Amino acid sequence: MESSDPTQHKQGKVPGSTGGALKEKRAKLYIIRKCVLMLLCWKEHGD
Repeated sequence: MESSDPTQHKQGKVPGSTGGALKEKRAKLYIIRKCVLMLLCWKEHGD
């Protein structure tokens, strides 16, 4: 039980966590881009 607690603390302070933040930003940008493209295509079809 004690060994699982230190691993959780380490996960929060891992130097590679910045890479995770970058991945998250990329994912958000990708989703936003997809939504914008869908909206644009939807408007074109609506006219």
